[in-house]
Amino acid sequence: MDKWEKVVTLHRLLRQSRYAVTLTTILDELDCSEATFHRIRNFMRSYLGAPVEYDRAHTGYCYTPSEDGPYELPGFWLTKNEIEALLSLDAAVENIHEGFFSELLGSVRKRFEPLLTAQSTTLDTLRERIRIIPIAGRECSPEIFRTVASAVVRKRRIAISHHTIDVKEPLQRDISPQALVRYRDNWYVDAWCHLREELRTFALSRIEAAKYTRLKYRRVPKKELETFFAASYGIFTGPADKTAVIDFCGNAAREVSRENWHPRQKGEWISETTFRLTIPYGHHRELVMDILRWGEDAEVVGPPDLRETVKTTIEKMEKKYE
Repeated sequence: MDKWEKVVTLHRLLRQSRYAVTLTTILDELDCSEATFHRIRNFMRSYLGAPVEYDRAHTGYCYTPSEDGPYELPGFWLTKNEIEALLSLDAAVENIHEGFFSELLGSVRKRFEPLLTAQSTTLDTLRERIRIIPIAGRECSPEIFRTVASAVVRKRRIAISHHTIDVKEPLQRDISPQALVRYRDNWYVDAWCHLREELRTFALSRIEAAKYTRLKYRRVPKKELETFFAASYGIFTGPADKTAVIDFCGNAAREVSRENWHPRQKGEWISETTFRLTIPYGHHRELVMDILRWGEDAEVVGPPDLRETVKTTIEKMEKKYE
């Protein structure tokens, strides 16, 4: 912990404590010697105007009360760990799309860059230590991303031109965006579709055009959103009216036992080498893909139609390699 971090840590310790803080507690929190503490204390008093005084009655240190209210350090102060946390967010923002959030955080970044200089490091140096590698992300127009994201934040209704995975011709829709979703390195928007008069999820990569309208925005209650979007498996929406039972063995068993496939999943070891995962689902497409990635280490126990779907898929794959 360098001098600046010790200053911030001591300040917060004194501000948050209702009573005087003992020297033992201070030395433990600052992880320093008594001599170092007094140097930090003198620096704060001389250069930062901090009224750090010894309270003989309570045998500890505290800020002297003032009519102006509690003492605050001048400027914007963060510990090194907090700066690194912000940089992690900054690095993530740079990778996860289109400059919209990066622009919003630009002013914040300018404020904490001088703090890095004071701690003898730079933004670029710390960024080199954080790597976020997107996989299988689909391109999305920056203009469309900005329009949709803004509509979510401002609760604005928009008109979009959207096409599904199996239809080439785009369909015109009016939607009231409810939430922006980052899922498996792709962006989606949960929205009320005024054409279908129900909740839908749209992939931003399949939206060809988006613009604001002056029509009334429809707000969907949070509970209704959670019920609709969280019930089924993966990105697919709608009720989860089926339950998949899958057995994993070998390396897959150990890995899957630590994974979260669904908020309402259940898992149990049915033998020393087999882990059984039970998952609610509605649409099977994404679930089948996740099962197949474990190859021979995964077996669908039920329901019969899901087991048959996986079996048929494997047979079709096998024919391509004959």
